[in-house]
Amino acid sequence: MRFGVGLWCLQSTAVSPRHHVEAYRQLRTDARVVEQLGFGDLWLSEHHFFYDGYCPSLLPAAASVLAVTERLRVATGMLLLPLQDPRRVAAAARSLAQRSAGRLDLGVALGYRDVEFDGKGVPRKQRAGRFAAGLDLLEATAGAPLWVGGATPAVIGRAGARGHGVLLSGANPVALVRDLASAHRRGWEQGGRPGGRRPPVAALRNIWVTGDAAERAAVLAWVRASYVVYAGLGWSVPAQGEHAAMDFRRDMDRALDEAVATTIIGPAPQVVDELAALADAGVDHVVCRVLLEGAPQAAVHAVLRRLAEQVIPALATVEAA
Repeated sequence: MRFGVGLWCLQSTAVSPRHHVEAYRQLRTDARVVEQLGFGDLWLSEHHFFYDGYCPSLLPAAASVLAVTERLRVATGMLLLPLQDPRRVAAAARSLAQRSAGRLDLGVALGYRDVEFDGKGVPRKQRAGRFAAGLDLLEATAGAPLWVGGATPAVIGRAGARGHGVLLSGANPVALVRDLASAHRRGWEQGGRPGGRRPPVAALRNIWVTGDAAERAAVLAWVRASYVVYAGLGWSVPAQGEHAAMDFRRDMDRALDEAVATTIIGPAPQVVDELAALADAGVDHVVCRVLLEGAPQAAVHAVLRRLAEQVIPALATVEAA
């Protein structure tokens, strides 16, 4: 099982205001800590036209991290491909991959916010076609491993068929993670790729190692505040089969409660057991979501050290089911 850390969004929110220069300075400091502690990768996230300056341009941010690290992989989770010129994305990704000794992973997704499509002058009805055409071009010319973000078995299955890794939402309950991982595996097998190494299934998870009741309460409040920000972005998890929708627009309190309930939090042995259950659900790669709304940088660094010292060694040889 591999471990990364995310998501760096480089925001200045109402709860945690900061100058954007400081946000990018902290990113580089965090990247050095993540590398020193032995995590495999750092993940960045993109959005446009939100009040808090949510990172709108991932590849320059990735370049900043790659410049101050030597071994750490840097991944985009996710670059909103239909809103971009795929030729420019491919050229920039290829250059970064070459200059960093191949340490860039390029994650792409459809996007979902109307304001982003309107602001970029892209009709939302074109997003699927633009995504598919852009992905074709990136496969041929980007020079970096490709990941796809998605929330439905159809999207995840197509990624598997094309040989791409996937990153699953941190708000997905384990049962839904299992279903999506199975869809990815079926896509890989039906894509006619027997005998090869199946691309990874990564899951973003809210994770915190603590046995302290006060710290636990603070962390769960930070997780909840983080999903309030996502609610403002209009984000939701669609219904899938037996799994009900998590709709922050129609029933925010219930959706927030369900999202917070997915948090893996407790003493190290409990966290190890819950992460092992994710591996049993088909997850190869966990992206530890510890960049929580309101969490001080010192607290983030402290929990990263606990994860590195108390949790990850116990899972080094665990493989996805």
